[in-house]
Amino acid sequence: MATFDRRRIPAPETSRPRAVSLAGPSRTRAHDEPRPLFIKTGLVTQANGSAYVEADGVKIACSAFGPRQRPPPFTSSGTLNVEVKFAPFASCVRRAPLRDTEPISHAAVLTTLLQPAVHLHLLPKLAVDVHVYVLEGDSDAGVLAAGLSAACAALADAGIPLAALAVGSSVALPSPSSPGPSLSPSSALLDPSGPECSAASAVLTLGAMPALGRATGLHMTGEADVDAVCGMVEVALGGAGAAHTAVAQALLEAA
Repeated sequence: MATFDRRRIPAPETSRPRAVSLAGPSRTRAHDEPRPLFIKTGLVTQANGSAYVEADGVKIACSAFGPRQRPPPFTSSGTLNVEVKFAPFASCVRRAPLRDTEPISHAAVLTTLLQPAVHLHLLPKLAVDVHVYVLEGDSDAGVLAAGLSAACAALADAGIPLAALAVGSSVALPSPSSPGPSLSPSSALLDPSGPECSAASAVLTLGAMPALGRATGLHMTGEADVDAVCGMVEVALGGAGAAHTAVAQALLEAA
């Protein structure tokens, strides 16, 4: 009893993993149907703008700060700084704090996808900081897609000038050895889950501004031919339209 810490909640004596197969749950929605998306803005009162995005298997909290005065040298346009951090419990394997290099690549990709939507030329000598905190992420593609939507919603909530709302959409191309009669190499799965991304031959994340009919960037892993990639982009554009509607509705409700 002398070593008992009363400031902490004691953990259970025993634990057991969830009864989930390695292949993951079967897909119950259509191949071009996204997962339900929940988004709400203005949850972080200490930030100039914030947004929380939740889909099945992905939970992200995003905060936006600025515009603030940046140190010399002088720049004719503003600077966009994106930081991505994962909670230790964000994935099945617990992450070691301060020794995770994976968020660096995520931040670089999100900066590339988000920057075309921000009017940085209207913010000379200023900087805008975006902090993306991943509470749960079943796949890199899901984190990038939801993170882009959350970051743009937080910037809009902060009043940062934007060309349009930029949202993310992810698509997975099943490999020929994927189980299930409905899966084929030519059918792209919109908004794939973690097991679907692991079994896919190629995974694509698209940043788009549906209101302007433009894409902000493209990030792809794996291998696929040109026709398959074009089909994946078409499916991703449909998912981006659905995400754009959800983000716009959340901003209207907050206003």
